[in-house]
Parts: sequence; structure tokens; C-alpha cells
Amino acid sequence: MPVVDVEENIKQTRVQIERLTQEVFRLQGMLQTFEGFKKGGLKTIELPNDPNQEVEELESIQEKPE
Repeated sequence: MPVVDVEENIKQTRVQIERLTQEVFRLQGMLQTFEGFKKGGLKTIELPNDPNQEVEELESIQEKPE
């Protein structure tokens, strides 16, 4: 017959609640940051290229001086 350890379930549930609470706090912080950006008039944010991604080399179109 299966057995459930009540004390262990209480501990695991508390740990899960703590993790989720921290995640909610993190998300609230992100939301406040982006709402602040919006209030400041920011509509988009340009990010630098990801250093882990390959970037296609662009051919120079600069004219040669004569």
C-alpha cells in the first residue's frame, strides 16, 4: 500500500511556495522596470548582437578615394 509522508509534503510545499514567491517578485520588478521605460517615452530597445550568434559579414560599400 502506498504511503505519503505528511511532513515531507509540508516541507516540499513550503519550498515550492518560496520559489514561486521569489519568481513573482522578480516578475513584478521586471514589470515595474518596463512600465518605467514606457512612462519615460521609450517604445523599443535596441539590443547588441548576441556574441554567441554568428554575424554575417557585410561587404564594405565605402568608395575608394581617388
